[in-house]
Parts: sequence; structure tokens; C-alpha cells
Amino acid sequence: MKNTLIIIAALCCAALCSSALAADKAATTSAAQLTVLKQDSGINLSEMNLTMYSAIDDFGINGLSIGEAVKFTAPKAGWKLKGVQVLGWSGYNNTTKTFPADRNFLIEIRDKDLNLLYKYADAQNMYFISTTGPVLSGIEIPSIALTGDFYIVFYDRGALAIAMESVKGSGNSYFFLNGQMAPAEFKLTKNNETTKVNWLIRAVGQ
Repeated sequence: MKNTLIIIAALCCAALCSSALAADKAATTSAAQLTVLKQDSGINLSEMNLTMYSAIDDFGINGLSIGEAVKFTAPKAGWKLKGVQVLGWSGYNNTTKTFPADRNFLIEIRDKDLNLLYKYADAQNMYFISTTGPVLSGIEIPSIALTGDFYIVFYDRGALAIAMESVKGSGNSYFFLNGQMAPAEFKLTKNNETTKVNWLIRAVGQ
């Protein structure tokens, strides 16, 4: 069943985006020999209208089993997926100068029929730790040969917040819940219009 959620859209401040932009450039350099598939607007992260999101905030404990998903199309038959990039942040307490305790996030790779191809879990502080804002982190996975459409599903599980772009929605971002894909759409409180969003999840391969 399609879920329409209510959030307050907000622009990320310059400080929030600066660390992510640096990570974006580093990731581009390190992945020079690889193809990075994007389903967001593709503009610089510092220019994106970004909001940090966790499924736990909207769904409560049920958010543990709800994933942020993005649909991609392999550039050619047998294209090999070798990694996933996610813009996320585990948070930082400026008062106590501490990071949150380790908790697990989960990644799934699913084919066009939503069959599970690969699953991976790890602690969020291994990838998304920062004192200044979100980090575009690359997560390596075993090479998976893909043809046609496939999905990357990211379960934040309350361990971190994932970035979403609230303009120029591509229509390729979803919530994965109860074994089905539901469009990632939000009703903005300012004008009460439903807006498609882009999860900042990217596929890396060759």
C-alpha cells in the first residue's frame, strides 16, 4: 500500500554539505575506472536541496524493516555491480563531542522481480562517521553480473540518516516494505503538494 508521509522540506546548510562534497570528489577520483550510475539530479552535492531522513522517524519500530530503494538499469548485459555509494550520516553530539553507538544498517541487491541477490550488514560508524555532516561512502560488495533493471535497497534501521533530494525527482526512488515497492513521495506541509524525492544511493560497477 502506498504511503504518503508528511515532512518539512529543508535546505542543507553549507556546513552540512561541505564534507559530503569533498567525499563526492574523492569517490569520483577513486572510481575513475568504474561507472557510477545515478538516479538523482546529478548536480554537485553542495547545490542539492537535501534533507536527512530515517525511516524510524516516520514508521517507528516498523521502520527497522523498511528500506530506501533505488531502481537502476545496467548499462549493458552482464554489467558487474561492484559497490554501492550512499550519502548518509550517523550523527555527532557537539555538546559531549561524541558519536552515537554502533548500530547495523543493511543493504540488499534485488533483481527486477525483487528476488534477493545479495545482502550485507555492517555498523554505520565504519562508513558514515563525521563531525561536520553527511559522508558519501563507498561500500564494496562481491561482483554481481546484472542485466536490465535492478534495485539497491538500503535499510537505515535508525542507525543513521540518509540524504534525500527533494527537487527534480526521477521517479526511481522507492520505499521497500512488505515485499513491495512504493514510490518515495512526500507531502510538503507548506503547499500540501506531493513531491517525489531521490535517495542519494548510487551503483558502482563496470
